[in-house]
Amino acid sequence: MTFEELYDVTNPDEPVKVAEHKDIENDRQTVTITERIITMYTNVADKATGEKTIDAGKEVTIVDTVSLDGIEKGVKYQLKGWEMVKSENAEFIINGKCVENNLTFTATDSTMEIQIAFTFNASELAGKELVTFEELYDVTNPDKPIKVAEHKDIEDKGQTVTITGNPDEPTTPESGTPIDKGNPPKTGDTTNLALLFLLLILSAAGLVFTAYRKYRSMKASHN
Repeated sequence: MTFEELYDVTNPDEPVKVAEHKDIENDRQTVTITERIITMYTNVADKATGEKTIDAGKEVTIVDTVSLDGIEKGVKYQLKGWEMVKSENAEFIINGKCVENNLTFTATDSTMEIQIAFTFNASELAGKELVTFEELYDVTNPDKPIKVAEHKDIEDKGQTVTITGNPDEPTTPESGTPIDKGNPPKTGDTTNLALLFLLLILSAAGLVFTAYRKYRSMKASHN
């Protein structure tokens, strides 16, 4: 709402008000300040294939394509993004740090498309779904960034990728040709074998003794 007063300043030391316009209900004196609404549409995919399913691996990169509408040309913005584990509805943490990235840019138009990438180890994420969250800040004053938009929907398919494949597992060596070692003798079998061996020795000794006596007898008869 604009109010006005008109003064006669023929004598600048003693200005005289000659007219005014102060009507709080006057539409012609009124302007409406509307809040700038910025919308964000996102799509996340594997950088290598463009697909929304990614094989589990030690290093994967996903690209988040963010379409912005309603931003102000010439204004400096910062896009911040981070990964969420859908099943836990929690930030994806590796070595104590959230997997995140940010990108600072100056708007060249009211509608723009921005890409931001995330690279991480996904070797232990087989079967998990990752959802990318984003926030957009006006950083005209870098000491006092102002959040102007966000896109944080854990159920949004456009923001989601699925990690497939099995995590690394130790390989089981192939079994070679089995070697038939035979059946090991039981305790009873071992005892029986020992007795049989002893009997064979005794029998042999008996045969030797018998032969020796026969030889002595024959020698005595010849004498």
